[in-house]
Amino acid sequence: MNRLALLVLMVGCGDDGPGQLPDAAPATDAPPDAFVCPMVTGAGTMHGSSITAAETWTAATSPHILPFDTTVSAAVTIEKCATVQIGAGKQISVGAGGSITTQGEPGALVKIDKKDAAEWVNIRASAGGTLSFSHTTISGGGDPLNGLAAISGAIEIAGTTPATQPVLHADHLTITSSKSSGINLHDGGGFDASSTDVTISGAMQYPITTFARALGTIPSGTYTGNTKSEILVRGTGGPEAIAESLTIHDRGVPYHIGYQANAVLDVGTVTGLATVTIEPGVTMRFEAGAEFRIEAAGGVLPARGALIAVGTAAKKITFTSAAAAPAAGDWYGLRFGGTVNATTKLDYVRVEFAGKTSSSGSDSCVKPTQSTPNDAAIRIVSGEPANVFLTNSEIVSSAQHGIDRGFRSDTKPSFLPTNTFTNIGGCKESLPRDLNGACPGTIPCP
Repeated sequence: MNRLALLVLMVGCGDDGPGQLPDAAPATDAPPDAFVCPMVTGAGTMHGSSITAAETWTAATSPHILPFDTTVSAAVTIEKCATVQIGAGKQISVGAGGSITTQGEPGALVKIDKKDAAEWVNIRASAGGTLSFSHTTISGGGDPLNGLAAISGAIEIAGTTPATQPVLHADHLTITSSKSSGINLHDGGGFDASSTDVTISGAMQYPITTFARALGTIPSGTYTGNTKSEILVRGTGGPEAIAESLTIHDRGVPYHIGYQANAVLDVGTVTGLATVTIEPGVTMRFEAGAEFRIEAAGGVLPARGALIAVGTAAKKITFTSAAAAPAAGDWYGLRFGGTVNATTKLDYVRVEFAGKTSSSGSDSCVKPTQSTPNDAAIRIVSGEPANVFLTNSEIVSSAQHGIDRGFRSDTKPSFLPTNTFTNIGGCKESLPRDLNGACPGTIPCP
């Protein structure tokens, strides 16, 4: 090979020669710059008190000003980077045929805020209206007007039937500085199943207030940093009683049962079975005189409600008092009516400060010297259960018994093994009558 051919070969192979750096790698395209919302510079768009035809609200025509109480009966789409301002004391009502859908994106949020110094009331969906908020921040609402602040919210969600419906979709929704609660779910209103990443902070009341029936729809998120960083369950029974199977998730804050004394959390349906599953780590705090009833009815018919509360040694499920200074007998406790469903299971749970004295007690044997009826932190008041459904659990500071076995049985299954009892005002467990309704002359009290 001649010297010229050798030189060409060396250049073609990319050899830079002794002491030279190798050829640079080919240049790659730089990542695109993050999208930045344009500044709002114009006078904006003033909207009237009624929206009856589909509209799209853009960033370019922002801010979109709502100075009146406004009804929405058509589709309103709010594009990314758009801003909305609502007048003080005003309410946006989305009804039949109406919807509000925001199309925010990461770094290109939709922002809904107040127009004036004072707060607006709420954005309300009811009578078939729906709301969908994606990458959206909402601030400055929640004026309860003449309502109760605890059960009012900047976002109000109601359905059209007692059964919970997916009225609200939320994806990276942030709500701040509500004058009441952040979101109020009631009368069949709930989140849809794809909702995720909700953040509520700075509320003067709770992050979320809800009917018990909608508990299973509450999505993942951050619910701390509010005056009351708990999820409030109204606890009024009736139409809000849990009539469909659902899961109560650990959302990082306790559930507060009852916005007033003597609340009830009921589980049971008219037909079939409603099962409530509680995740490990959940804490439920009960108002004074409250009761958690898994099947409210008595008798020995099969219970129409079931409870699966399976914690772990590291993440117990706790049922406790909501009092600032808890004491034994603050609330009644857990009550199982009917014949307990065989799927019911409580494992690694803790029941505290319950055992309030009722007016009726149960059918279990009462000691001759006893002046009050048999009550307990956990009451089984009707049919004999198919199994010992409480294991590895603690009952602490009950004003009466730990467990009231208020069923009739000749075998008298015991709940003492594997469970612990501390500071119990009565017996660890009461004694059931036999199948003929008789009690022994001497009633044991372990």
